[in-house]
Amino acid sequence: MAQVRYAISGSPVTHSLSPLLLGLVLANLEKFGDDVELKSKKSSVHLVDTRAIEDALGWGYAGHAPDAPDWQYTGAPFGKFRTDALLKKAIDAAMEIEDAEQRLVPLSDSNPVVPLTNENRFLEEAVRMHLPTQCLENEVWMNLTSPLKHQLASDAISTIDDSMRLQSVNTLRWDGQAWWCASVDGSGVVTLAQHHGVDIKSGAVLGIIGGGGAARSTADAWIKAGGRLSALPGRRPLELPYEFESQPATGAVDFSVDFEGGASDGSQFPKSNLRLNPTYGPQSGDLEARFSALIAQPLDGRWMLAAQHLEAWKRLWTPQYANFLPSLELLLTQLVHAEYLLAKYA
Repeated sequence: MAQVRYAISGSPVTHSLSPLLLGLVLANLEKFGDDVELKSKKSSVHLVDTRAIEDALGWGYAGHAPDAPDWQYTGAPFGKFRTDALLKKAIDAAMEIEDAEQRLVPLSDSNPVVPLTNENRFLEEAVRMHLPTQCLENEVWMNLTSPLKHQLASDAISTIDDSMRLQSVNTLRWDGQAWWCASVDGSGVVTLAQHHGVDIKSGAVLGIIGGGGAARSTADAWIKAGGRLSALPGRRPLELPYEFESQPATGAVDFSVDFEGGASDGSQFPKSNLRLNPTYGPQSGDLEARFSALIAQPLDGRWMLAAQHLEAWKRLWTPQYANFLPSLELLLTQLVHAEYLLAKYA
């Protein structure tokens, strides 16, 4: 029975929904019984509020952070009765939802001819990279947020992708013997765009503003998926460790993301068919209002958060269970229901 210690590290972190997503995915996996080694009762969740990567890694080794901040959704730290009880209550309520909200389901799912396969390309890739594909008794998983993504550069940490070269590490795993790292922001955005019908491999154009770790990860993943970029200058230029061509911003854009939080009216890429706001804030209203806000343009940052969270499970934490994970639309549906319950106790 594997135990996971999980943390979201960076500053600020008190608003993060990643701990809730972790609990929801664990609960979904537990439905498969003994086929999955992970058990939520043996796992713990933490917030590590720091601006130094050394503190985040120190928590990973020692399991202790100087100050445990209050989680915004409960007003108390993880490990305290209030947060632990409300988190369980929210997850239990969300797990009663077994079908995704129809408005979140991709149009392609309406095709009745869906090939069934047991193939797991994530497991095959993990084996190729010599990544452990079994859960050990004690594992440490971590997500990094600003300003830590660009700080990790060490030969002592193994990477399964170009995350250190891109200075965009946002996912870590300690398997009991060594640290592994990856960047899943970009693969999350790619998955999200494909979910909404964007054909990236045919040269779809991504409009992008920003030059931080998430922007670099996204640009790199988009290019590797067969797409093209239209990069606009922001506070920081978009720089990749290789040459790339930027399409004119005046042309048609299939998908656009502003990582610098500029105007949300789409004026930077007026011909963009689909827009994403990578940030998110507290939702309000009833369930109908929350789902309506989730599908409005620009798409809420919860889409990117949930997509990259699933990518972390597939690519780094448990590639052996990639085929057991909930769909993006189901995870988002359950997240909205869980947040709605927590809001009642705020």
